[in-house]
Amino acid sequence: FLRAAGVLAALGISYSAEPLPAAPAGFSWSRLKEIRADILKPAGWTLSRQRKGDSETYRLTGAPGGESGGPALDINWVADIPGKAKMKPSAYAAGLVSAAAENHKLLDKSSGSQGPFTTASFRFQDSGPGRDGIMVRYQFFANDRTGSLYIMAFEAPANKWANSWKTGQLLVDRVRLDPGL
Repeated sequence: FLRAAGVLAALGISYSAEPLPAAPAGFSWSRLKEIRADILKPAGWTLSRQRKGDSETYRLTGAPGGESGGPALDINWVADIPGKAKMKPSAYAAGLVSAAAENHKLLDKSSGSQGPFTTASFRFQDSGPGRDGIMVRYQFFANDRTGSLYIMAFEAPANKWANSWKTGQLLVDRVRLDPGL
């Protein structure tokens, strides 16, 4: 476990029960024990947790920015994807990307691997009722060995995306995930 965490640290993704590295100025670490993940929490942001069935969701929310709301990051962990979806987590994540491409104009997308995780991400501007002007970026970390899937979704008002994404990208890039979960 610790050896795998060290390898992932070199890739930008890590998790271990060891002490966390120093947080950047204006941030503190939050340990998400139920999903064995660590996330940077910007000063002034709120962290909440919700459990639904085998799924755990954490939500970081920034201060609202007027009528358009503020930035937010959701981290969801889902166990036993093969038992629920009858496919590997990596195939399930690929299907989510394909479904998003059918329903939204994707502004960018990527896929790859980081340690034991197969990764996929995409970004789009949400145009649903009451959501015009919201930019959303999804990042998936699928673990075919354990059958689980981490889903991260960062959203912010489109007119504040560039500035908000500076924080969002730091949150996504510095997340520490347990490769054994």
